[in-house]
Amino acid sequence: MVAAAGNELRCRFDVDEVSGVAGRANASDHPDGLALDLMVDRVTGEDLAEYALANRDRLGIEYVIYRQRIDSGDGWERMEDRGGATANHMDHVHISFEDR
Repeated sequence: MVAAAGNELRCRFDVDEVSGVAGRANASDHPDGLALDLMVDRVTGEDLAEYALANRDRLGIEYVIYRQRIDSGDGWERMEDRGGATANHMDHVHISFEDR
């Protein structure tokens, strides 16, 4: 499901760089293969994040993080400052998927 959803988003929004499984120091869904980071510019990121949320049930999305905000289906909430642009998800959309 993660691969299919990632491929749909990558193709629909012409995203060149997508990362998935990775070791992370924090509590992340990446090591379990349940998260993707799609590197985007701001306009594409806004559109991609909104599309992902609008299709979250069909795509099996648990939550989306973009530009220091998180949305689990109840609307955007501000996140704490994690430091730099990448840590604050300013340069990419993070999508975590349900473990189905």
